[in-house]
Amino acid sequence: MPAHATVKASPDVHPLKRYPRARLIYKRGDDSSQVWDLGNGKLYKFRPHKRGVYESDIHALIQRNTSIPVPTIYREWVSATRGGPVHHMIMQKIEGEPLHKSWARLSRSVKERLVVQLGDYLNQLGRITSPSICCVGGGPLHDEHGFLFYQRDAAHGPFSDDQSFWLALTSHLRRTQSRTIQKALAQLRHIMPPALPAVLTHADLHQGNILVRNGNIAAIIDWEGAGFFPRWMEYVRYYPIDRSPEFEFENAVIRRMRPYPAARKFKMILDTLGSSDRRTVEWGLMELMR
Repeated sequence: MPAHATVKASPDVHPLKRYPRARLIYKRGDDSSQVWDLGNGKLYKFRPHKRGVYESDIHALIQRNTSIPVPTIYREWVSATRGGPVHHMIMQKIEGEPLHKSWARLSRSVKERLVVQLGDYLNQLGRITSPSICCVGGGPLHDEHGFLFYQRDAAHGPFSDDQSFWLALTSHLRRTQSRTIQKALAQLRHIMPPALPAVLTHADLHQGNILVRNGNIAAIIDWEGAGFFPRWMEYVRYYPIDRSPEFEFENAVIRRMRPYPAARKFKMILDTLGSSDRRTVEWGLMELMR
């Protein structure tokens, strides 16, 4: 799939002034991120800028190496404000419905087809690798959802070896005075699964970011948090917390992914050691001894 050449410069006229009838279709609670339908088949989106991260570069990498459908980004730029740099995009509006709104009413055959498609797309992403854990441009990685790192508002890395990644992963725990936690960390380090080579990972692949049309995946959107993460992260992050019908889709997808059970155990124990609840920590210590 050929990549569209994105213009990386601000327009002469701000899109909301050029299209005064634009309609707000999404906003984050603090208004720091908004998406507007310009009414011409395009969307205007702005959000806080993450240094070194341009979504058009991520889309171009995906388009060069996979068959994953992503929106075309026509223009992308960064502006300076008192609150910090703001990232702007004018992009293609993809016609489709978020999967979480349609899943319950889909037929079994359509559900199976969507799961197969997503499984194939995840496998394609897994073939795009990097020798380092980093952003797509090779610089520090942003983990805004806090899945890996304690400080979610900071950039981390890049990491070219497992030891440097481990030190960043556990920096908040290694400061503790607890001998029990320090001993547990030493044991946990021995069961940490290899993270490299890192693979291209969406990092926020929930049903709301999967658009469906006519029984197929029309697009996967919101790649702003994507980067080269540990090869096991998507599996561990995607693993459902239980087997209830609410997680029917996640359970079906996980069966099509390469399993990393050791990584799942490792991450689960690591998370419990950082808990403020004593019983949770004790449970993690017991799991570590198994």
